[in-house]
Amino acid sequence: MSAAKGGRLEIKVFELYWPCNSALHRLDPRIKVGGLAVLSLLMTMTKWQGLTLTSFVLLGLVILGRTPLRLYRSMVMILVWMGLFYGLSAGWVWSEGNTVWQGHWSMSGLIQAAELLWRVVLIFGMTRLYSAVTRPLEQGLGIAYFFNPLARITPKASDFALLLTLTLRFIPLIVEEALILWKVRLLKGEWPSSWLKRVSEGMQLIVPLLLLSLKRAEELAENLTARGYCSGKYRPLILQDRSIEDYVGVLVLVIWGVSLLVLG
Repeated sequence: MSAAKGGRLEIKVFELYWPCNSALHRLDPRIKVGGLAVLSLLMTMTKWQGLTLTSFVLLGLVILGRTPLRLYRSMVMILVWMGLFYGLSAGWVWSEGNTVWQGHWSMSGLIQAAELLWRVVLIFGMTRLYSAVTRPLEQGLGIAYFFNPLARITPKASDFALLLTLTLRFIPLIVEEALILWKVRLLKGEWPSSWLKRVSEGMQLIVPLLLLSLKRAEELAENLTARGYCSGKYRPLILQDRSIEDYVGVLVLVIWGVSLLVLG
């Protein structure tokens, strides 16, 4: 999914997983899923002390995971627009009965907007790091593992876990097929320079992409039927022995979470 150009490794914008053999990559996916969910929740409750701690810890995890900073550049534009939105919605105030343009900037509102954006940046950063160090199939298995207790209440929980696992597994395949279609289109002629024609050409690729996706879904359904799958019988299996790194990861997450609660 990466291409070498001029002796350098180029990262495509659609890449999510970064192949490596770091400690974060080897960590049990259940620990990463649970840690991400709990820490994201704590991010909404902690104060600036906890946000500062999380910023340093997240930077250390990025270094530990050996993920290049270029993987996170796709977040910049989204965060810029969110910052503008938060700044205008919380920083610009006006008195009751006045029009919008008769308002003024509020320092407390701008500080509140900056703190809110800080939380969003940390949550986005942790999510992006999680997807960079966890394969799509492991993501699905890790998430589906936590739906197992719900299967005792309703069999639909098992069906949802299977759906979630397959969805995360098939996203890279759909992206790969879209790239193949795009390359086939380039072989037929140069890509148009006008943005209207580009949109038109892109729209024409949607139909074959849908047909390929439906074909894969039909083949998958036939395979599940041939193997005797029925509703409510899905059980995610993660055949991975617990290692010292897993126990250290759990200890770090516990200390991290307790620190956020104390600082919050």
